[in-house]
Amino acid sequence: MRVMPLVRVALVIVLAVSLSAQSLSVELQRITQQATVSGDLRAAIDGYKRIVARAGSNREVAAQALLRMAESYQKLGDAEARTVYARIVREFPDRKEEAALASARLGSTVVRASVKGDRAVWTGPEVDLSGRVSPDGRWITFVDWGTVPARLMIHDVAANVSRPLTPAGQHAQWSAISKDGTQIVYEAVDIGAVRVASLPSSGYLTPRTIVLKNAVNFSSFDWSPDGKWVAAAFELTDGTGQIGVIAVGDGSFRSLKAVDRGVLAKAHNPTSIFFSPDGKYVAYDRPPTGTSQQRDVFVLAMDGNRDIPAVVHGANDFVMGWSPDGTRLLFRSDRTGSWGLWAQPFVDGAAQGAPELLKSDIGRSVSLGVTASGTLYLHKRISTRDVTIAAIDLEAGKLLGPPVGFPEGFVEGAQSAAWSPDGRYLAYPVTCDNGCIAIRSVATGQVRRLAPTMSNVGRPSWSPDGRSLLASGRDATGRSGIFRIDVQSGEATTVIAGEGFQALSGGWSPDGTKVYFSRIDGVVERDVASGSERVVHTKELKLAQLSPDGRYVFGTDFDPSTQSAGLVVVPVAGGQPRELFRITVPEGFMPGPFQWTPNSRAVLAIKNIGSRRELWLVPVAGGPHRKLDIDPDIWMAGSSGGGDSGFSPSPDGRSIAFQTGRSAAEVWALENFLPSTSATVRR
Repeated sequence: MRVMPLVRVALVIVLAVSLSAQSLSVELQRITQQATVSGDLRAAIDGYKRIVARAGSNREVAAQALLRMAESYQKLGDAEARTVYARIVREFPDRKEEAALASARLGSTVVRASVKGDRAVWTGPEVDLSGRVSPDGRWITFVDWGTVPARLMIHDVAANVSRPLTPAGQHAQWSAISKDGTQIVYEAVDIGAVRVASLPSSGYLTPRTIVLKNAVNFSSFDWSPDGKWVAAAFELTDGTGQIGVIAVGDGSFRSLKAVDRGVLAKAHNPTSIFFSPDGKYVAYDRPPTGTSQQRDVFVLAMDGNRDIPAVVHGANDFVMGWSPDGTRLLFRSDRTGSWGLWAQPFVDGAAQGAPELLKSDIGRSVSLGVTASGTLYLHKRISTRDVTIAAIDLEAGKLLGPPVGFPEGFVEGAQSAAWSPDGRYLAYPVTCDNGCIAIRSVATGQVRRLAPTMSNVGRPSWSPDGRSLLASGRDATGRSGIFRIDVQSGEATTVIAGEGFQALSGGWSPDGTKVYFSRIDGVVERDVASGSERVVHTKELKLAQLSPDGRYVFGTDFDPSTQSAGLVVVPVAGGQPRELFRITVPEGFMPGPFQWTPNSRAVLAIKNIGSRRELWLVPVAGGPHRKLDIDPDIWMAGSSGGGDSGFSPSPDGRSIAFQTGRSAAEVWALENFLPSTSATVRR
């Protein structure tokens, strides 16, 4: 009779230990993330000390916390760093990665110098990852996403000023500067071509156009050292992918590798390509198979006959460039639990020996290139934004208290959350190398990461039974469409395949038998079982959403002739659309954060009024719309301008979920991280 109680006690103890270990790891991540954003290393050190004190028998967390503590001391120039490194070597020989790194830090002057060279060189809303740094580190090309269409720009790093390279009306995207700093190549999206031009000291480019037949979706460029070739990755209109080189002289293209559509799609965000300093090889990263959940680094020989596996590991590995002497292939990897910068010796067309860890934590960064002097420029997105909940009185139009966050379970890159039908859970996309969704318990704060077999995933909508999610995205083979994702297993099944489809927010019928989506020719209802479709509205609606009772679709339309935007409600069963009201530029609606009230009687919309924002409640049945006493900047301030700026009322209308914190992009320059010349691999 006593066996069962003892088993239960044992299970409780095991569960408690497991949760404690998980919470310590999450707290370690949170402290590191906060230190990255705020720069308060002393506060981070205190946090790491608390984790070490609580770690007990959890040697993994203790060693990681001590390592990050030592790194923080080192960045401060505090001699205590050596004491902590020595403790790791002495007390944690079983933690091989941490002990090896601590030992290297104790004996390497190179690593100590490298910390002093790490610095942010460009911050602010313009920072972008679609360009490259010039060989001398003076310029960085980028795209101004604030203009429509987006135009090509260049940033002067020393002067901290930017100027346009293309006139308004020309849509540009990926770009790169030649190795001698005199030319630029970029994707001209508006004409579906590649353009090459001399880099002017002022004014616009005078480009020469190179048209690659049936080429779409370029994702990266890099110049050969002699300026004769441009390496590129793109898709063809038939869905196949290509990695190859474009001859700058005559515009001809030579394929180095045909890539499966799924492989290219998963490497597309973004695929990085780097010529070796001797011009003989092109390094890139991709999944080893079309359904793989991680990436490896490969090297293509310019003769087109070899695709060399350079970095193959069960972790995620992303190419970052080459050392200036060409003896090392740089990549970032999460094989130690955090994103580190690694170097793989590469000589005579082959990887030589084991890779070496150069920096233990560079974050989820993207390389903008390595300069001639060996400085690596990184695009980094840093964020402390996380989902919070506040009590709300919709009738009175005010919050009843400040937002309250979850004490544990911070997940990087959280976007706007959707409530489950019973109000018990929140689902929201989060940062990962494939499409990931966080499922968080509102009551306990526990969070688990759902990893569907998808290359990316949009904001999900819960099915009425709470068992699945509806989301737009790409599947593991690279096909776009709308997918149904099982909440427990993460299995993704196709509801509708094809480009240009967007699942409506809240896009399930109340009985779960139909889904609603938008496309360029209107809003469509689709029967899940039979696949039959019915057009609900024959005109495209921007930011369309289905009401909770399934009776209406709400969205916006824009009339360019009058420069005005209207809020429109369309009956799902049929009938004429109704315009609730219209506003004219310079006033406007904020894109994205529209929501129905839970009773389906009104819509919540954010208006731009000059330099401020206002939250309005708009009744669907008619009547005056009114401004609520809620400042949208509570959740929009600090946003990156993407999917983290929305809000969502709970099903009972008593709470509202949104995000607080700060999100920003920065460019960092890492110097003196390469081993000394004497340590260079022998050719």
